[in-house]
Amino acid sequence: MYSFLRLVFLVSVIGGIFSLQSESIDFYELPKVVGEKSYLLKLKEIEIQKKKIDIETRNLRYLPTANIDYGSFFEKLPTEGFDRKGYLSSLNLEWNFAEQGNVFLTNLILELEYERLLLEYRALYQKELFDQAFQYAETLKLLAFYDYDSSNEVDAEKQLQTIQKLYKQGIESYLVTQNSKVDYFFYKYNSTKSKLDQQKSQSTLRRKFLLKNVTLKEIPEREFLPLNIDETMAQYERNLAELNFDIVLSLNQVKILEIEKQVRFNDLWVPNFFVNVYNNTSRQTIYGIGGSFQNPEYLYNYSRNDFSLYASNPDYITNSGANFGFKFPLFNRWLSKNEYDKAKIDIKLAKSESEFLKENTALFLYELIQQHNNLVELYTIAKESKKIAEENYQIMERAYKTGSASIVELQTVDRRQREVLRSAIQNRYDLIQLRLQIGLLLGDTMKFLK
Repeated sequence: MYSFLRLVFLVSVIGGIFSLQSESIDFYELPKVVGEKSYLLKLKEIEIQKKKIDIETRNLRYLPTANIDYGSFFEKLPTEGFDRKGYLSSLNLEWNFAEQGNVFLTNLILELEYERLLLEYRALYQKELFDQAFQYAETLKLLAFYDYDSSNEVDAEKQLQTIQKLYKQGIESYLVTQNSKVDYFFYKYNSTKSKLDQQKSQSTLRRKFLLKNVTLKEIPEREFLPLNIDETMAQYERNLAELNFDIVLSLNQVKILEIEKQVRFNDLWVPNFFVNVYNNTSRQTIYGIGGSFQNPEYLYNYSRNDFSLYASNPDYITNSGANFGFKFPLFNRWLSKNEYDKAKIDIKLAKSESEFLKENTALFLYELIQQHNNLVELYTIAKESKKIAEENYQIMERAYKTGSASIVELQTVDRRQREVLRSAIQNRYDLIQLRLQIGLLLGDTMKFLK
């Protein structure tokens, strides 16, 4: 009698907004669609790519500090009786072994941060999938309500017209006519509201998928059985730390904080041992000392008491060597100790939050399973009530046609049947959405709907 479940629906037809050809989406194709269209996932992919570059170049952090210097100079020394010009070049390599130890630790942190980004991507994917699937089911539910309420409005209008005719013929009373009119406006209001609700839901869904026009297929009917609470909890509670992304991320954070604490410990207690290897080369030209007029490029060498070709061919001056030593921070140690103490508190807090999250997640899972089993029972009752309500309406309709039942009795049975049908729709989609929530809690949104 009531076609309240459609196999497919077209958003553009119902909304009256778009006339383009629609794109069909199946509920079980959502994992692929989300991976292709989620804007947040694309942003996270870019973040992972940037971190991957840091990972690929992390070994460069172990190389020594290298400085290459080159500079020219000019000195005018009138009191000495000559001028000097030239250049100086140097190469310095320096290893700071205390910092190298921290580089090793910070590289570990870098790897854990990269691992965290991968975990965050998987968690975000499941969250996006849950949001899309939840909205998908919500849209289908609201469309079913709209279809159901529209049918109610049409039937209530026909019934009102019939009763008004009977009232004019003196067969039905004014009170019955007024009650029928109240029913008609009640269903008309519900139909209008359902239309608005499903349009809003469809708009949200289109924005999520970045589509102007979409056709959603109905989620196939299937039998939902209760979950054994003890067995299900025993099966998943032990592995929540591997299944639930919130817990996994909290454990990852504890690992990062523990390594950061070790870095603070090194800053506090490990002396700064350094080695510096250097090579300096310089060349200079001296000119202006009373030279020979015949050979102006020659300068007088007083140690030899003659003229030497010194100005044009000076020697390179090169010195190479190394130095090493220790640096002990004095006043900065108090700041390092402060950071170390705070690092220990941060670890304690992170571990406490992780333990709380484990217990809270297990409790939440237990409550969701209880709600699931109650919904399964309600859904089973609703389906059975639906059959009985339809049979009662058919019996009452025949009785009314034969004159053995009044229009008031028929209206009462009809109203009860409509309430039962609406409850059946609500319970079915509530059950689907709850199963999505349980799956998300266990790291696989579609787990209990496959």
